[in-house]
Amino acid sequence: MKRGALALLALGGPPRFLVRAALAETRATRPKILIAVFQRGAVDGLSMVVPHGDPDYYAARGSIAIARPAPGRGEATIDLDGFFGLHPALAPLRPAWDDRRLAVVHACGSPDTTRSHFDAQDYMESGTPGVKSTPDGWLARGLAHAGTGYFSTVKSCLSPFLCRGVPDPLLETHQRFPADPAT
Repeated sequence: MKRGALALLALGGPPRFLVRAALAETRATRPKILIAVFQRGAVDGLSMVVPHGDPDYYAARGSIAIARPAPGRGEATIDLDGFFGLHPALAPLRPAWDDRRLAVVHACGSPDTTRSHFDAQDYMESGTPGVKSTPDGWLARGLAHAGTGYFSTVKSCLSPFLCRGVPDPLLETHQRFPADPAT
């Protein structure tokens, strides 16, 4: 692949997935780009990708539920498939969904039953649930296996665990963010 890139932002998963994605690019006529998002902090998955077709969602969520899809209603869920929909603030992603360039993996997690948030986060980034001794992240292993022409971009103040082991030329970490988004 000439000047192609595999851009990854951070998500836990096994290196096998990364390798399959990388190999798929060599057979394609145009470069494939994988963008994986691993959000740290207070993201509410049931508000981002709303299961509006599930009546239990509205019963359980009460006043914090995102409104059912409704034409012309700006604060309503944006229907994707009759069951799931996007939060209204994610409307710019709808064209990517319609063009089949966006997929959502909903309600996924680790097979490890740790009750430690910190261990769970490390397991997701190492790609080895339940194994605390893994020295590197799944992205680092995937990039090493994929060879040249791939790189990682991380939008984070620090290099995350999943990038441990990535040689510096293959890792671009954005260390600082402007306080004012306009700058």
